[in-house]
Amino acid sequence: MLPTTYSLHNRVLLLLSSISHKLGEVKAAHLERPSPLLQRAYRVSAVHATVALDGNPLDPRPVADLLTGHPHAPRPDALEVANTNHVLDLLPGFDPLLAQDFRRAHGELMHNLALDAGTYRTGPVEVMYGEHYASRQAPADNLASQVEELLHFTENDEAPMLITSCVLHYGIVYLRPFSAGNARMARLWQRRALMAHWPVFAFLPVEAFMLRTAPAYHAALEYADRQGDCGGFITYMMERIDEALTELLLAQRPVLSAAERVPLFLEEKRLPTFTRKDYRRMYPELSTATTSRDLAQAVRGGLIAIAGTGRVARYRPVG
Repeated sequence: MLPTTYSLHNRVLLLLSSISHKLGEVKAAHLERPSPLLQRAYRVSAVHATVALDGNPLDPRPVADLLTGHPHAPRPDALEVANTNHVLDLLPGFDPLLAQDFRRAHGELMHNLALDAGTYRTGPVEVMYGEHYASRQAPADNLASQVEELLHFTENDEAPMLITSCVLHYGIVYLRPFSAGNARMARLWQRRALMAHWPVFAFLPVEAFMLRTAPAYHAALEYADRQGDCGGFITYMMERIDEALTELLLAQRPVLSAAERVPLFLEEKRLPTFTRKDYRRMYPELSTATTSRDLAQAVRGGLIAIAGTGRVARYRPVG
């Protein structure tokens, strides 16, 4: 059975709104292709995290040295880094919905690392999540048709691509179509699916935020496997995407004081009335306490007026 069953938690809908808003900010601020310096830093971060999630022992510094062409011994851990970086360069040229390109990408990713690189496995494999074995084997029956079906689902699912791409990621890990490198391919292929809609995902190091929470990543995959429902994994991945976009916007946005934030919000949004939640959507990096302090200060200063209290309070511009 194709592993595409999912139920959407309420948090996913909130994350979908937050991510969509941030993607709009990224486009408005012309950050879909960050500065060359930031692109290089993001590439090091993405490559390091992608291989580290699969147990590669190299730290970010030697990964950075490898990506800048410094000499290195042809060890497997260094080759994993070089291959991953090479595939990221090639990624825009692959069609995320073509099984042929999916296999080609794996061939490049596992070149000189697996004898059957780019070829679907022919025998069963034990399923592992992190360092733990799952209670099943992944069979090799009809892998080609199952991958085709998964890609067909990705093309035709009516959910937003932010959600569908998470299902694609989980589906590749579940099927394990290759003898090695499946989780790495799942992360790369989700990236490729998202790039087709939002160019910023060509650079955004979502994998770095996954690495920070690696036990939760493996646990979310294992739980989805046991439940036959990848809704929890979708939530996990959407949280990481949201975090990555928040960091990008923070890195590029000037730091504003409390006295500057409210006037800027009023000027940009031009709302007759608004809530604390409306205000925080523009400044998602703020804590709830800081948001409340900003608005209270603006009320005391006569910039806005308040009606009601707590979460149901509504504010309106004065003057």
